[in-house]
Amino acid sequence: MDKFSFGDLFQFEKMVAPVVLKIVYWLGLAGIVIYLLIAIAGGLSMMDYSAATGLGTILLSIVGAAFGVLFWRIMIEVYMVLFGIHERLGEVRDSMKAKDEDTPAG
Repeated sequence: MDKFSFGDLFQFEKMVAPVVLKIVYWLGLAGIVIYLLIAIAGGLSMMDYSAATGLGTILLSIVGAAFGVLFWRIMIEVYMVLFGIHERLGEVRDSMKAKDEDTPAG
């Protein structure tokens, strides 16, 4: 895959979405980590009232964050596969067009 350059934003020869998806992936991971830290802080503050509830909140937050990371990764991979299929179909179209141009009409 070729490198992405700023000029690619103004031309429609190359897909921009795979690059953007990588940025969105990292932003989503940062959001999950922020959620986890806030939930753990909430669980710790809840321990003042009920230790079991606070501990349960912390454990469920960790499990939820783990599933969130897994789900987020799968969703981004699905979109990457869709854009990969789009690129491959474009390559197939171009190769078919090249074959048709090479073949004499008869």
